[in-house]
Amino acid sequence: MTIDPAGRERKRKIFYLWREHIRHNAFGTMAGIAAVILGTLGTLLGDGVSQGMTISLRDAAGPVAHLWGATFAIGGAMKLIGLYLNRSTVEVPGLWVMAGGYAFYSITVVAGLRMHGLAAGVISAALAVGCMLKAKVIMQRARDALRRYENGSNSGVAE
Repeated sequence: MTIDPAGRERKRKIFYLWREHIRHNAFGTMAGIAAVILGTLGTLLGDGVSQGMTISLRDAAGPVAHLWGATFAIGGAMKLIGLYLNRSTVEVPGLWVMAGGYAFYSITVVAGLRMHGLAAGVISAALAVGCMLKAKVIMQRARDALRRYENGSNSGVAE
């Protein structure tokens, strides 16, 4: 059995980078992971993923849950990829898709379960709003950086 020190070092480096990113953006990372997990469950289970969705969408729940799940999982993956590769052009669309997924879940769970779905509905609505606000902040920072660059001030410090 041969020992691969380069492979072991590469794994350590990946683990270190992953841990640092989680530490610096724990909430965004967990929101993205939750979207991937919940979306994958929706894709695989269909209407079995949410009783509220099943009740509120009735006969259309199965196909809609599969489509919602796939879209939601892709949005979460885009958010995570954009975050960890420092690509806002991937992260921002992922955030918008996640916002839509969380909002859709919030509406269907409250519509289907009424008072019994309020807790999940409020949490999902808050995550939807958070995704929209984060996307807006990233886009504003990008516009500000572009404006500074076009004005010849590349330092990022106000003059």
